[in-house]
Amino acid sequence: MKVLITIFTLVLSLTTLAAVPTEEGLLKNLNNAGIPGNLITIKAMVQNSSPAVGAVTETEATKADFYKFVLSIENPNIVSLFQVTYSNSQMLNNQIKDVKYIPDLLNAIKREKSPEKGMFYAVLMMLTTNRSQGVEAFLEKGGVQIVRNRNILNEDKMKLLRSYRTYLANNKGKGDANSPLNPPDPQNKAKILELFRANTFQRSKNIELIKNENEFLWKADWKSVKGYFTNEERRLRIMEYITGDTSIKLDAKDYILFNGTNELPKYILFKDSKGQTAKMQILGLDTKNNREKKLTERYEEARKSVPATNSGETSYSFLF
Repeated sequence: MKVLITIFTLVLSLTTLAAVPTEEGLLKNLNNAGIPGNLITIKAMVQNSSPAVGAVTETEATKADFYKFVLSIENPNIVSLFQVTYSNSQMLNNQIKDVKYIPDLLNAIKREKSPEKGMFYAVLMMLTTNRSQGVEAFLEKGGVQIVRNRNILNEDKMKLLRSYRTYLANNKGKGDANSPLNPPDPQNKAKILELFRANTFQRSKNIELIKNENEFLWKADWKSVKGYFTNEERRLRIMEYITGDTSIKLDAKDYILFNGTNELPKYILFKDSKGQTAKMQILGLDTKNNREKKLTERYEEARKSVPATNSGETSYSFLF
């Protein structure tokens, strides 16, 4: 009987994940494993213009800036960000150009007036912490609220599945004569089996499968924002923001495992509203439990290394 219940649970999980994805499911970065710690550190190189994706030459590297994005989820309700800009890939204290500390990244996204910054940090929050709230906040500023899974759940099917699970737990080898999937009336049985095979969630009206060049992508249409996700893994590939004369685009490419557990795109291309394109290459990802200094302490120490001539401005429109 335990085997039957296990099989039932597996079938229920598969029907929940199958077919057309939901908005909430797409934004929870489901292909990424859970975060094994409360401190996430990303190392990245960023450069202007639009060089071809691939190995970076020594000349290109000298024109780049280097970043550390340290995200803390020590408080389960808040994501904090400590961001450091370096002039060299060694990322030493004497190479620090600028530092930023954002105690509540979600609130910063909600307040941010620049769509470039709002989009980038919303996506960064989703990809690194598996949380959808940042992108949801970005969408809400454009008047869009995603439809929650609980609001499109097929309640009739769930009622049938719960009934069948109870039957499996209590049947104890008495046969299937009283199974909710096997009613005596043939017409009623046909309806029950049709319900059993039905989608667990109602189809999202704004999500469709399209072909983009050589790959199939799930397109989520959120009015001024369009999101494109890979067919099988449901990874974010492209996010576009188009309204009036403003058009920005984020393109995430070549997802890989950096720490053996969690994935990130190796490259993120960002085209801003002025048509300028920057390429970010992810150099490393580390996740651990923080047993050292809090982000505020790290920020205060790093701030002492910032040159007095620093203006606080960045060369990239999508970065704080």
